[in-house]
Amino acid sequence: MRIVLDTNVLARAHQLAHGPARRLLLRIIAGPDVLILSPYLLLELERILVYPRMLKQSGLSRFDIAEYVECLARVSTLVDPAPVLEGVLRDRGDEPVLGTALAGRAEVLCTRDADFFTEPAQRWSAAQGIRILTDLELLRALL
Repeated sequence: MRIVLDTNVLARAHQLAHGPARRLLLRIIAGPDVLILSPYLLLELERILVYPRMLKQSGLSRFDIAEYVECLARVSTLVDPAPVLEGVLRDRGDEPVLGTALAGRAEVLCTRDADFFTEPAQRWSAAQGIRILTDLELLRALL
């Protein structure tokens, strides 16, 4: 299965984490599934993880963050996000996430962002062959 993990899932899947997002990431990279990411997602992830609140919460150092992002780049297939029809998502800032799934021919976009679970986003994504699932839903589906 070709899978995109949104930054809100990746931020909870770092090397010091122990929750479902980490288990999901490890399951995907162990194969046979393919992790699809984009330079946009990696930059966004790094930006999020260096917020002071996130640094304190995660226990990660800046070196750990750089190492995590580099590891994700190595174990994933990187694509440039495709354009997404305007109005599909409430937040235009989320379009590169959905565009990554589209460009990577992903079957699943895994996110915890409520904007992806609206009826227009669900309908458009389904028409592109992309299911939107939370990390817990995807973890259950893969087991």
